[in-house]
Amino acid sequence: SKLVDILQYKCDWYGKKLIQVNPSYTSQICANCGKNNHRLGLNKSEWLAVREWDCPNCGKHLDRDINAAQVILQKGLAIR
Repeated sequence: SKLVDILQYKCDWYGKKLIQVNPSYTSQICANCGKNNHRLGLNKSEWLAVREWDCPNCGKHLDRDINAAQVILQKGLAIR
C-alpha cells in the first residue's frame, strides 16, 4: 500500500527497520494479560459494536481500539 511504501522510505532514510504486524484479531487479545477472548462469545456483528470490554481473565477494562494498538506494539517489539 502507499502508506507502507512511505513508511518504508522514511525508515530507510533514518536507518530504521519497519516491522509489519498482522492486525487480525488484535482487538480480541487482552494487552494486559495476553489472553485471546474470542469476541467474548459474541457473533461478529455484535462484537464490532463493542467499543469497551472487560477481560474475563484479568479483569482489565479495555478500549477496543487502544487495546488493539497496544497489542500491535507488543507484537512488533517481540519481533525485533
